[in-house]
Amino acid sequence: MKKFFPVLQFVNIPNGITTLGLFFGIVACYFLVQNNLRFALICVGFSLLTDLFDGFFATKLHQQTEFGQYVDSLVDFFICCIIPIWGIYLFVGSYPVLVILIAFYCICGLWRLAYYNLSHPKDYFVGLPVPGAMLVIVMVLWFLVNYNLSTWILYIALLLTGVLMISAVQVKKYGIWQKAILLLGCSFLIMLIVS
Repeated sequence: MKKFFPVLQFVNIPNGITTLGLFFGIVACYFLVQNNLRFALICVGFSLLTDLFDGFFATKLHQQTEFGQYVDSLVDFFICCIIPIWGIYLFVGSYPVLVILIAFYCICGLWRLAYYNLSHPKDYFVGLPVPGAMLVIVMVLWFLVNYNLSTWILYIALLLTGVLMISAVQVKKYGIWQKAILLLGCSFLIMLIVS
């Protein structure tokens, strides 16, 4: 079978989990088209959980591959950059300043992911991980849409998360900051599910 479909040589548990995250992202897009921000963000939340588990299982099962790293980065860019900006356009609008800040956020996310693929740090992330930045943006979007926050908060969040993604800030893998982001993300996901 692999003779005719060589990509199948990379089928393993971590890559399957990453692909499941992509599936959740595609379903999130469906809900965005339906103007259902809540269910879209729930799907994004499940996608973030798969992003955490694919790396964990890749390490534990010794199934880390260059292919898996690239697939993970592509899925991260789609989930963490494309889906949030689409949600912003649909639910907030496309003001000139906002368009510039969205472009800045996406460029920083792309460069952060590319840099991570080149640098291969083992014990820490350099710059705010893209899923952490996205969590901030979708939380601000949710509260902006549902509680009439000022759009300036979104402007500041896009600018700050963009800068932090490409900064030299070091976030220890599975350290206190990553655990705090995980706790915040899970709390937000639970709030979305029960609300």
